[in-house]
Amino acid sequence: MTNENNCYEGSILSNALKEMKHQKCCCPRFIPGPTGPTGPTGPSGGATGPTGATGTTGATGPTGATGPTGATGATGATGPTGATGPTGPIGPTGPAASSASCFCVDQMRNIIQQIITLYPNDNLIVAMESGNNASGRPSSLLPGPDSNPNSGIFQLVNTQGVPEEALSICRIASITVTSSTYNEAITYLPAPDPLPTGCDANCEAAARAYLPAGTPNVDINAGGQTVAQGDVLRSEYGMVVIVGNNNSNPAFVSLCKAEIINK
Repeated sequence: MTNENNCYEGSILSNALKEMKHQKCCCPRFIPGPTGPTGPTGPSGGATGPTGATGTTGATGPTGATGPTGATGATGATGPTGATGPTGPIGPTGPAASSASCFCVDQMRNIIQQIITLYPNDNLIVAMESGNNASGRPSSLLPGPDSNPNSGIFQLVNTQGVPEEALSICRIASITVTSSTYNEAITYLPAPDPLPTGCDANCEAAARAYLPAGTPNVDINAGGQTVAQGDVLRSEYGMVVIVGNNNSNPAFVSLCKAEIINK
């Protein structure tokens, strides 16, 4: 309740109304005190509510660019050797090595082929292993052609070109080119590879070692007759070449047919 003759009692009015009342009231004017300190925070509210359901997974983003290749790592230790595999099939048998006797024949055939070309008009003396001799000019090898590596016959002709003796190459001990000199264009077959083995190979090798090139005053006998006499000019596998003065009258001697050697 208010009383115009008493000071204002009750709750504090708004600042404007209070000013008016204080002007009428005889009591001293009321001045509010300072604001007190803030009180402590009250306790939190209730318990946290349950977690909501997980949302759907979003779409996969684009693949990023490939990064640079890293450095090669160290080589690992070698693993254990595996088991040996089964043995493969045996291959075909290779060709048999030529015997020394057969190679002597091949070397003589090789020389005859060149004599036919280099000494077509010269007279030859052919000594056979039996001791027989034949003479004439070189004609051809049979069966032909002259380059046939399997020829077995050497055909001689007379000065008119008429065929005379046909000689087995396998039985020729020596061929002497008379009234002529050694032709440096002549070539020889190299030693066979692998080298032949056996008794005939041993005899050929021994005779060749006994008659190296440069050996002077040699006399070779086969079939009971002298088949070559002079100095050793060439010493090749299966054959020696004996010449006279100034490389005259070259004699091509098969080392497989030589029987008695004097020097």
